[in-house]
Amino acid sequence: MDVEASLGEGPDLIVQKLIGGRQVLVPLDWVNNVSETSGIRLVTPRVWGYSDAGDGRLLTIMGVNATEYGTIFGAVGTDVLAGGRFIMENDTRRMVVGQGIVEMMAASGAAVTISVGSVLSLITYNGSLIEFVIVGVFSADSKIQSYDLIMTDISSARMVLGVDNSSCTDVAVWINYGSDLNGVAFQLDSSLSQARILTRDAMKNTMLRTYGGRAGVAALLWACVLVTVLLLVFTASSAGSEEARREVGLLKALGFDTVDILEIRTVESVTLGALGANFGISLAIVFDFILGAPLLAGYLLGWNLVLLNGGIPLAVSSATILTVLAAAIVPVMVATVVPSWRNAITEPDTVLRGV
Repeated sequence: MDVEASLGEGPDLIVQKLIGGRQVLVPLDWVNNVSETSGIRLVTPRVWGYSDAGDGRLLTIMGVNATEYGTIFGAVGTDVLAGGRFIMENDTRRMVVGQGIVEMMAASGAAVTISVGSVLSLITYNGSLIEFVIVGVFSADSKIQSYDLIMTDISSARMVLGVDNSSCTDVAVWINYGSDLNGVAFQLDSSLSQARILTRDAMKNTMLRTYGGRAGVAALLWACVLVTVLLLVFTASSAGSEEARREVGLLKALGFDTVDILEIRTVESVTLGALGANFGISLAIVFDFILGAPLLAGYLLGWNLVLLNGGIPLAVSSATILTVLAAAIVPVMVATVVPSWRNAITEPDTVLRGV
């Protein structure tokens, strides 16, 4: 869910250059070649890479052309700011930071609180320091894209990462509304022999396979736990405690019929299932957002843990909540209906005499 939402913020196409199967810097003259392709609305170069944040963690630094990037609705950073503003034309050594950088600085030994207007120094490729002024903070809703991200102007990014003025890391492309994405990608792939063209759909499929494949193991474990719980519920309900049998007897002696008792048991099952589901959802939120999903995050995120770890990216929708409630309530109702019916048809005088 969070993967699908995050991809809506990026470009329609990304153009990279490959030599020997490895990504290398893209010559800036590719920008003109790409922009001449029909169906393209905007082409802009990007310079990005990683910078050491200490303790083996990395920050993602991205430099963009603020004038071009800021005109695209949905580009990363242009519409997800929690505070401040996006970088503007003629901004130099100004940056927008992700929530992870704010949290990292607050949790450091010096416990530095940074916000809009704070000055932050970055270590460049040759070991020197460059001071930047924070002009904006990304919203936490964009965690998977911007939690560890520092976005600045392309010239400042070149100084930090050591990229020359004639190259860029990749080229971001947005197509015209109504244009065929795959058709434009095919044109670019045909005209640029060394290019690798990544479409939004291809990136989505890759990310879903990456996260989804590992999440399948977690889903299997969850299914095993669910079956175990259902067996325990069914076993306990089938045994039928003496107290429950006497309760049924008293209800029937007071005039309740079998249907009334089944309705009472159904309400009990729904209530217990709903309480359990909500308690589980609350624990999951605490486990992920507060504790950072220890152990589980290491397996699901893999190499991404070398970046700032903000826990497993999680987006909870109403459909997800309804699915969890249904998975918690329906099986419990099914597991308790037969034992409840057996108790409900018991004759009250038999139960109250203790026979």
